[in-house]
Amino acid sequence: MESTLEPSGDSGWTKVTIRDAEEAWSLFQTAVDDGEIPEKLILAFDGWPNFTMKVSGRDWDSTVPSRVMAPLLEIQKDIYRKYVEVAYGTMNLKRLRDDDREQLEIVVKVKQGSSDYNAPLDGQLTAIAQKAVEKMTSRDLVIVILGIALIYGGVEVNKAWVAARQVEAQSQVTIEFSKQETERLRMFSAATKQQPILSHAREDFEESQNRLLKSLRPGDTTTLPGVKISSSEAAEITHQERARSANVEVSGLFRVLANDASKGADFRIKVARLSDGLTFSATVPIELDNDQKRLIQKAEWSKGALAVHLEIDATMLRGSISEAVVSRVSEAEDGPADAQTQD
Repeated sequence: MESTLEPSGDSGWTKVTIRDAEEAWSLFQTAVDDGEIPEKLILAFDGWPNFTMKVSGRDWDSTVPSRVMAPLLEIQKDIYRKYVEVAYGTMNLKRLRDDDREQLEIVVKVKQGSSDYNAPLDGQLTAIAQKAVEKMTSRDLVIVILGIALIYGGVEVNKAWVAARQVEAQSQVTIEFSKQETERLRMFSAATKQQPILSHAREDFEESQNRLLKSLRPGDTTTLPGVKISSSEAAEITHQERARSANVEVSGLFRVLANDASKGADFRIKVARLSDGLTFSATVPIELDNDQKRLIQKAEWSKGALAVHLEIDATMLRGSISEAVVSRVSEAEDGPADAQTQD
């Protein structure tokens, strides 16, 4: 593990640069075991992690068949989700700015004359780590950011998912783990129970790997981190894709039932839509215009007598609203409630 002072010259900061999975596991274990972690830590990545995939088959020679495009794009969305969850406390991709997207863009490299796919993620993970400095303690930052990096750049998590699927499918071929891999997975599982972001990252990764395997055709063979899988084996262990949350816009006339300003500069409100009674909680971000915040406050003080028109960015999974963030507030106009939910 290399430690250097932050380039700004502020001797209060320690910069740690991670260059491979072994360095990542070492620092990750230190954090999980309550070892010594600098209080003011800058975490950066250089040359690692990388998302890698090797496929052999009729359609795979210095090309990316269209059937694998969507699964690869899902990896990009996974990185976006982790960024907004760390930076903005939501999984709603509408919070991403154009410069965020540019900074997080993944470039998949295809080796000439082969079917080796490699997507460097060191810049993306460094960007997420920079945001985490503002939101987390150094110990939590190490566990969350290195955990995400180990999901995409290590082999243990991927092998564990494939092994679990093999057991569930009662496959005759099963993966074996070394003592070190078993201990690392035990430690990683304990960390995911403490850090919801890390649990979400693992679930997203496993769903993306599942989708990649479903894109294989008879005769194809793929090598994912630590595992070589034929198309027949992939067909055996893949499962029906789980429903993923979708970004939605929720708008209309709302009563403001309550508010909670106890969590930092942002505050949360509980709202109920007049047209259909849809009730949920939403975050009012600090950057929202003060005049719009006052309209929310006025509506809340009215004890439900005054409605306010809200436009809210949210995520929806199986009909439930979550990760809601108020984007615009205006006074209610006379006439029937103009309320709708759009994808």
